[in-house]
Amino acid sequence: MSRDGKMLLVTKFLRTLAFGYLSVALPFYLKNDVLHLSDSLVGFILTTALFGGAALTIVGSIIANKVGRRNSLSLFALLMLTSGMLLTASTDLPIIFLAIFIGSIGVNATETGPFASVEQAIMPQTADDKHRTYGFSVYNLLGYAGASVGSLLGGLPSLFHGILGFSLIDGHRVLFVSYAVTGLLLIILYRSLSTKAEVEITGLGLVGLTKSRRTVAKLSALFSIDAFGGGFVIQSVLSLWFQTKYNAPLSAASAILFIAQLITAASFLIAGWLAKKIGLLNTMVFTHLPSNLLLMGVGLAPTFWASVGFLFARQTLSQMDVPARQSYMLAIIEPEERNLATSITNASRSLAATTPPSISGYFIDAAFLAVPFLFAGVFKIAYDMSIYLSFRKVKPPEEKKAA
Repeated sequence: MSRDGKMLLVTKFLRTLAFGYLSVALPFYLKNDVLHLSDSLVGFILTTALFGGAALTIVGSIIANKVGRRNSLSLFALLMLTSGMLLTASTDLPIIFLAIFIGSIGVNATETGPFASVEQAIMPQTADDKHRTYGFSVYNLLGYAGASVGSLLGGLPSLFHGILGFSLIDGHRVLFVSYAVTGLLLIILYRSLSTKAEVEITGLGLVGLTKSRRTVAKLSALFSIDAFGGGFVIQSVLSLWFQTKYNAPLSAASAILFIAQLITAASFLIAGWLAKKIGLLNTMVFTHLPSNLLLMGVGLAPTFWASVGFLFARQTLSQMDVPARQSYMLAIIEPEERNLATSITNASRSLAATTPPSISGYFIDAAFLAVPFLFAGVFKIAYDMSIYLSFRKVKPPEEKKAA
């Protein structure tokens, strides 16, 4: 992997570390600890975060071609810094909405915002075809490692309150300041990327797609189904669900989600190997289907520990499709169209995931606590079956050579 690729591994870890602690702590900040909002309003605010990420991803698909990838990433990092400062300075609801909208606030360990779109377009240029999937495996492994550590750090406000005597709001402000500092560090790192991270692209926005237009359109539609299902159970919703159903404290929720993301990170160690053995598309589908059945079990389980057990079992498989999916998509798309392809598909995923958190918040508020998990499982299984039937005959270059 080139120096630029290694730099992206660092930025991925730092960014998901920050997303990890905010995704756990934010629902507690909004509901119990400081603002005392209803579950439905918390769900609506989480939707705002996802909608902001989708909007910035669409903007990124245009400006990344015009101003360059490094400049685009630096701009998104600047907005992240600004968001952390706004959350630190104010508890006014309009300011919180603004900060969450512009700041790519991570409410889920699975990242689909503007950073991921541009970084994923750069990644294939940092390794050859033989090592491309392994590169994405390490990239996602470090992302989930960051998210897992961040999930554990999400319990710091309670720790500061109980041991150091901080007020709960000051405990949360420590995390918001850290989020702003992470934005500053990312700006520095993105400015150090070489010119090899850029690519000459003809056309701007959606008109830049020519050869890959039909493929991207089909993938965007399918990925949207998957993301819509996943939106019902994003990490912040899980944090909210555990505190509502089982009255779990912030420290318990952060520990559970830390272990869950750590299990996910470990699964990436074999994702590249498995893809080499059975193929990228088979890896995507055959690991994802059973994980969705386990996801339904989380909501239907009768006890706290049974729910936790189903969640941990699900995490062993649930994200092994991610590096395979990213590698597969970028392998079958022309190099000069990769930036637009990742932006469009990620924007589609982000937009599709915006509504479900609000719906989940409503059902949690109404005590229909299993419904979000059932909805998530049904839509994600529909995605698995559809993408397999649609792309089973489309092979990436390395699998064509092997055949």
